[in-house]
Amino acid sequence: MKLLIRVFISLGMLGLVLRLIDMTELKQSILSIPLPTLIVVAVIFFFGQLLSSYKWWLLARSGGIETPWLLAVKAYFLGMFVNCFGLGTVGGDLARALVLGSGSKQKATALASVFADRVHGLTVLATIGVVSMAFFGRQHIGSEYLVLLPVGIIAIVMGWYFGPGIALAVLPKGGVLHQKMQEIARVFPRNLATIGYISVISLVFHLLQIFIHQVMAAGFGIQIPWQVLLVTIPVVNILSSLPISWNGLGVRENGYVFFLAPLFLSREQAIAFGAMWLFAMAISSAIGGLVLVLSKDLAWRATERTSNEAPSDFQPRAQRQSGRHADLTE
Repeated sequence: MKLLIRVFISLGMLGLVLRLIDMTELKQSILSIPLPTLIVVAVIFFFGQLLSSYKWWLLARSGGIETPWLLAVKAYFLGMFVNCFGLGTVGGDLARALVLGSGSKQKATALASVFADRVHGLTVLATIGVVSMAFFGRQHIGSEYLVLLPVGIIAIVMGWYFGPGIALAVLPKGGVLHQKMQEIARVFPRNLATIGYISVISLVFHLLQIFIHQVMAAGFGIQIPWQVLLVTIPVVNILSSLPISWNGLGVRENGYVFFLAPLFLSREQAIAFGAMWLFAMAISSAIGGLVLVLSKDLAWRATERTSNEAPSDFQPRAQRQSGRHADLTE
């Protein structure tokens, strides 16, 4: 039912924006997209997802889930497949958590790592938008975002640093829930070096996604200034990632029309932007389904052992062996 509601919302928002355009010009805009542009967009999008899966794997490892990155990649793209063609964002996140945690019996920790990955990514994306607005102005962004984005960033950072500690203080010590919360807390690393490392990875990922829009614009022979994309695309991506529509369909197209048309794109070209993005997303998501079909192990069981004492950050092996671990439960 939730999926049907999201589909109806997407169709409704898409219908609103389609009423403002000429269908003949939209058809011409879509048909005029060069095939090399579509290929480059899909390749960059796919590479970005690989990078994102690596960041998620690091968070899972910090929680003690010792599985190879290849399994994390399979789980990540299976989740994308479910997101795009199946049960929506929540179903896809649950699928990749179950796959990653199946062998280690740490499903709750794996699910927490998915949540940490999404929350951290949204925080970095919002930070890109806020910093860009500070340097380049608001463009077409409403003044309310100058309040909402910083408040959201501060709230997430506070929850990241203090939320696990508060939960551990409330739960009875020595109990099963307290022990489980200690494991979950590790996927929210507080070591500054660790935070910096995964934040750089996330920054590169989001800049790649913004760069995709330069490639799409070049396919139409258009140059959109970087400062415009750095301000507007983070807001579009945040809104389209909210679980109110099917893969952001309708929300993303309305965002492109509102922020980029008619100053840089025609309305029809803005809708074509959305079509290219959806194409790249569908290609990457379909890879998850293809891997699932070709895999002989449909149960996605991880056979690797789980470390009893997981490192709290991604220190070099020599330092980990020396016993110098950051205590995330303090």
